[in-house]
Order: sequence, then C-alpha cells, then structure tokens
Amino acid sequence: MPSMLSVGLCLACLLGATVPCWSQLLPTESRSRRSSVDCEQVTDGTASRPDYQLDSSEEDWSSLCNPAMRGDDPWDRVKYIALGGSSYVSFGGELRGSYERYRNYNWGSGPQDPNGYYLNRIIGHADLHLGPRVRVFAEFQSGLEFGRNGGPRPVIDQDKLDVSQLFLELNPSTPKDRPPISLRLGRQELNYGERTLVSTRELNVRRPFDGIKLVFQPPKWRIDVFAVKPVATRNGFFDDAPDPRQTLWGIWATKTNGLAFVGKLDLYYLGLDRNDAGFDKGTARERRNTLGFNAHEEAGTVTFVQEGNLQLGAFGSGRLTAWKFAQEVSYSLPRIRYRPIFGLQGAISSGDGSPSNADPQTFYPLFPKGLYYGYMLFTSGSLNAIVVHPTASLQVSRMLSLNLDSFFFWRQSTSDGLYSQSGMFLRTGQTSRARYVGATQDLSIAWRLERHTTLQFLAAYYEVGPYLRETQPPGKNATYLSVIASYKF
Repeated sequence: MPSMLSVGLCLACLLGATVPCWSQLLPTESRSRRSSVDCEQVTDGTASRPDYQLDSSEEDWSSLCNPAMRGDDPWDRVKYIALGGSSYVSFGGELRGSYERYRNYNWGSGPQDPNGYYLNRIIGHADLHLGPRVRVFAEFQSGLEFGRNGGPRPVIDQDKLDVSQLFLELNPSTPKDRPPISLRLGRQELNYGERTLVSTRELNVRRPFDGIKLVFQPPKWRIDVFAVKPVATRNGFFDDAPDPRQTLWGIWATKTNGLAFVGKLDLYYLGLDRNDAGFDKGTARERRNTLGFNAHEEAGTVTFVQEGNLQLGAFGSGRLTAWKFAQEVSYSLPRIRYRPIFGLQGAISSGDGSPSNADPQTFYPLFPKGLYYGYMLFTSGSLNAIVVHPTASLQVSRMLSLNLDSFFFWRQSTSDGLYSQSGMFLRTGQTSRARYVGATQDLSIAWRLERHTTLQFLAAYYEVGPYLRETQPPGKNATYLSVIASYKF
C-alpha cells in the first residue's frame, strides 16, 4: 500500500498539484557526509546506508559499492553507479508540493486569496566522484506557483528552472599528522547550527550561495571558512545570478564530542556587507559582524539549547551594536506511551532605542531558514523581538508524529518597528507604544509513509495584539491550512 501511495504522490507532484514541505520537519537535517570508503571497509561493517538530508550534497552513497549493502529499494541502482576504480556517480531528486490557504494573509493587508493556491518543486542532482580526491556536484531546481491571487510572491514562490548547486570539490592528500582538508568552489548550499543565521531558506524556491568554502577537520572539530554571495532568484529560466548588493563571509567551528555535558558546541564569526539595509530608522549601507555560539547540552531526558549573538559594525554614518540570546529546554518521557516531549523556548533580540539616534541597535538574522517562528510566512521574526515558545510533540506511531506549538510575540523596543522572519521591514514602531504584537497557535501532523514519502498537514491561527491593531493598516486575526506531499530519492 505505501508503494502505491508513493507512486500516486509522485504523479501528483509532476502534475503540479503540490507545494513545499517546511524545513521544521522531515527529512533529517543532520550531516551524513564522510570521506568515501573502499568496498573492503564496507564489507567489514564500517559503513551504513545514509539518511536523506536537507542538503543532498551532504549525502554519501559510496557504501552501496558493496552489493550486500543494497536492499530492495528500487532507487539503489542509481544511487551508486560504478565508473571504474574508486570513481562513481550518484543520482537523486525530490518531488514536493502542497496546497496552501490563508485567511487574512499579512494580517489582512494586500491582495487576499480565499480559494488558496498550489506550489510545487522538482529537484534533480548528479554527484560525480572521480576517485577520492575530486568531486563535481550539480543540482537543478524548478519551483512553480499555480492560482495565487496576485501571482507568485517575490523570490520564494517561483523559479521556472535554474541551477541550485554546481560546485567542484577537491580533497587533497594530507599527511597523517595533519587534519583532512577540502575545498569547494562554485554554487552551493550553506546550513549551519540551528539555521537561524545561515541557511538555504527551505521554501518553494531555495537560496544557494556562490563562492568558496574551505573545510578543516582536526580531531573532534570541523572548521568551515567561507566567502560567498547569496544568489538572487528570478522567475525565468537560468537567469539567477549572485546578488551584487550583498557579500557574506565567515568562520564556523563545530565540536561534537570530547566535552563534558555539552554534546555539541558551535563557535562562529560571520561578516555581512549590504548596500541597502532597510530598517525603521531608514536605509543605508551596512557592514555587520556577528560573533556567536550555539550549545547543545543533555542531562538524562532533559535537553538544553542555547544561542547567543553579538553584532558590531557600521550603518551609514552610525555605529551598529545589536544582540540576541535564546534558551530552550525540553523534557522527554520515552517510557510513556507516545513518547511525549515538552519544551519551552525563550528568545530576546535587540531593537533600536531611538529613531533619531544615528547608531542603530536592531538585530539582523542574516540568511535564516524560511520558517522558524510558526508556519505563517509573514509573521514577525527575530528582529526587535521577545518570543516565548512552548511546544509539545507526540510520536503516535513509528510513522506518525504530532506537534503543537505556540508563539507569543512582543517588541523588545517600542521605538522600533516590526520585521518579517527573513528580516524585511514590515511596520513602523513610531505610531504605537504597544509592546505586545500577537500570538500564533500551530498544529502539524507528519506521516512518513515509507523511506521516500512524507505527508504533512499544517494548521495555524494568529491572534493579533494591540500593536497590530493600532498600526496601519489595522491587523486582523489570520488562519492558515496546508496539505503537503514530499517524495525524495
């Protein structure tokens, strides 16, 4: 039965009756890429089948060189095609889409679409390994919108066909006493930490970056050094290009073991240069430097996640200073039926203290994932924000999970405005002294039919607070429904 449903969903995606599967859920986002192994190592049981990743270039299918590792999955025959010696090529892709419907999109401002609309996305890739030292990865994506009143939203809904990744990776031989090094040149995806600062933006149209990345892997560490430009999305065929107005560079170091109590630690520096940064204060050239950390800590069934950021730089003639801190604690009950997990997250990020002061204080999230404060795309993001986020999840069965989330939003500074999850300026803060923005209640049900296929059902309700009612145009309560299908191979 699952295989028949999988075929049906594939056909549905190809016919255009579908939309994106949000990044907060499946597939797994953990990295599985490793150095390719030879078949003798695989025979010894040192390798296993990888999971599908958010970024397909992080998958490593070299273990399938051993026929014993291949199961009854029909796609195994294209996941590893031997080319002689240790060279091989792997093919894969994704079909995904859904139907979305809003009531009072953007809190009732702008064109409305009571009938809903469809989005779909098709991705295909080829991963060529020329021995253990040279790799070429190519990926294409097509994202389309059907039936939305007002047409596709800029950047995120439609890109008829373009290159989403195309890079050359070199893995030079290094002495045994020195850490492995790899160099990646070209168009690529970047995903780091909790993906609140650097992410591929997992919406109907994903956001890659053009540039260079160097990876060092000393014992117990992975250190990425990169300099890139985000790719500007256009609607047509093969017309995407690096954005000349923005440049991103940074160092991201991750330690995954060897620390008492802390299971994973990220330390990073990120630099961003933008020609036209827009805030409630105005628009100017900006150079922003971010220093930060992420820490994952575990104590039995209790998990802690912490994130802290300090931003320094220049905005026009002013001196920029901003900050953010987030803390999350979750408690799991693995021995109780449905294995419930309860969590509470609090986050606070700085807002501008005075519109007349030349020195801005608004935190900016650089290139965050598409959605992280609820399923409604237009809701407020991590700029000038205080957020309280209780959550509960149930594993109803091995294939079915349920998540309940609530988000409550306040402005950190009543002198600053409201900004979207991507960082776009939405409403001024200079016409209302109200601090409370509103709250959203979210429900998601994820059903993994089998290894390749996932169905998701999303629902959300946003109740506006005094700030949205007092600013123009007056905000209205909003609802959101979506049915999502995803097939990955």
